[in-house]
Amino acid sequence: MLKRYLFAGLIATVIVLGGCDLPGSAAPTTVPFAQFNIQHVRDAFAQAGLPVQSMLRDMTAGRDAPLTFNDRYIFAIDRIAPDGGQVLFFNSAEQMQAWLTFVARLRADSETRRDVVYVYTNSNVLLQLDANLLPAEAQAFEAALNSLGS
Repeated sequence: MLKRYLFAGLIATVIVLGGCDLPGSAAPTTVPFAQFNIQHVRDAFAQAGLPVQSMLRDMTAGRDAPLTFNDRYIFAIDRIAPDGGQVLFFNSAEQMQAWLTFVARLRADSETRRDVVYVYTNSNVLLQLDANLLPAEAQAFEAALNSLGS
């Protein structure tokens, strides 16, 4: 009988302690969506040795693109300059999704599909590269973007 009471007491203690925050235990922190900024991207491109020039802030977008981004930079790539790409930054997944929906619409149109061949994302960053790049060149940019946060 004593064993039964001790066992029940032990179970009750575990249940009570399981619902309490112990001193020194921290609640899990949520990672903000907007993790990266232009300096992170510049550093990743430089570390990968990518031939980027003239990275300029440009808050306009054409072709009825959604203006859901909070920052946008355009840049030239040496081999295809003055063409290159753009990097967009978003504050939320919903804002990024609006842009990805726009990209999907462009890809579905035979006249604009070539413009969105190379589109990559990592966290709050969207990278779009000019279609005149070779696949291996685009993959190097994708790898640099994916190196963010690692």
